[in-house]
Amino acid sequence: MIRDAYAEQFNLTRHDYLASLDMVTWLRHYHVVRDLLAAAPRAVLEVGAGDGVVRRCVLPMVESYTVFDINARLQPDHVGDLKIGDPALTHRFDAVVATEVMEHLPFSDFPACLANLHAWLQRDGRAFVSLPHRQSSFAVLTPRQKFRTWRFPNGLLSLSEAYNRFIRRRIWIDPHHCWEIGDGRVKFSDVERCFVEAGFRPLKCLALPYCDYWILAKAEEVFR
Repeated sequence: MIRDAYAEQFNLTRHDYLASLDMVTWLRHYHVVRDLLAAAPRAVLEVGAGDGVVRRCVLPMVESYTVFDINARLQPDHVGDLKIGDPALTHRFDAVVATEVMEHLPFSDFPACLANLHAWLQRDGRAFVSLPHRQSSFAVLTPRQKFRTWRFPNGLLSLSEAYNRFIRRRIWIDPHHCWEIGDGRVKFSDVERCFVEAGFRPLKCLALPYCDYWILAKAEEVFR
């Protein structure tokens, strides 16, 4: 049953993604769109077609917007596997977006995925990456419209998660995912170590409800 749930995601349509939009996804979209527009890229590559919201928001403001996805039903510009890559895309983009994508592959493939993102970026390019973080979140919107998020370990804010963690000794993750930060195997430090080993340096890291979000630069840009 779990493997069936994992496999079914590769046949989803754009309508399926749009029908499942929720507040958490919109919040992530907001940060990515805002930061992309602030960076003023010319050529953008988005890995993972998804609901297409980021593309529709950013497309009028850039010279080109290319989509890469393994699911041909989403009609991406390039159909391919992120862990394998595509040499035709090398050094073509000054911004690469990969939000809620790489956790769909085994963590052992994470370094290869990052290496391809790095290869596709131009020298001064940026990568906009988010990954799910399996913790409970408590979010507040202040009267001055400031959004605040506090995180808590699994099992402290939910009876079902307490049962999973302390009785079953198992942390639940999305059945479409192979791993998530805080799933009991993959730690935040593991992810940041992989960024460094792939040649990236974090310029920004933000803890959002359900996910961690980074803006990454090529290492040579940070140190020059």
